Amino acid sequence: MLDFQPPALPFSPPQSSTGEPHPNEICRLVAACVALDFGLDAAALETGLRGSRRMAFARQIAMYLANIGFGLSFEIIGHAFGRDRTTVAHACRVVEDGRDDIWFDCRVATLELICRAAAGGDVR
Repeated sequence: MLDFQPPALPFSPPQSSTGEPHPNEICRLVAACVALDFGLDAAALETGLRGSRRMAFARQIAMYLANIGFGLSFEIIGHAFGRDRTTVAHACRVVEDGRDDIWFDCRVATLELICRAAAGGDVR
């Protein structure tokens, strides 16, 4: 098996009393991982502005990963990214539809593993 080290992020998610990161911190962590992969500023993914197509697509992937990888609801993710829950649902559909492409699927799967590892979770 490959030895994987998650990327160094500009913050470490604080742990709640249950030992789990707060949902907003999970979203920030996922946004940071995706932004790093796309070569973008993580804070820009969380702003109310749409931004470039590349930024909007990176945000869609981050919202998808927060939902699929961490089980966060559309409403929680939308609040963290300054979006409506229906926008998050749309983002999840866009990314899911794109996973038919094997290269895109591998990229998203790798990002999910990176996000899980960065959050201190199981990467299997």
